[in-house]
Amino acid sequence: MRYCDYTYYKNTYGGSMPESSFLKLSIEASAYIKRNTHNRIDESNIPNEVKDCTCSITDKLKKIEKRKGKTSESVGSWHINYQENSEDNNELYNTLVDFLLEVKDSRGESLLYRGC
Repeated sequence: MRYCDYTYYKNTYGGSMPESSFLKLSIEASAYIKRNTHNRIDESNIPNEVKDCTCSITDKLKKIEKRKGKTSESVGSWHINYQENSEDNNELYNTLVDFLLEVKDSRGESLLYRGC
């Protein structure tokens, strides 16, 4: 289940990736959000913050996919540096927090609440 469709991504969020890429990556983004919100999003009434978060994470996944971890490359003496996966994970989680920290579920708890 995607938390937003391509029409929302293109027209409301202002995204620019091709629809074929969006369809694949938005499923991954939605699964990431669902996992971190512990399946507390009412899929019959998805908040715009969740839709925007899905769009933003989808864009970040596209950048990560394009980069494939490579951050720099040199020709003389041949050096290649790769970004740590933990940096990608931190970027995705920070995006999740930026969009969803204040969003509540139907019981009035933060979608990101993990219990005590």
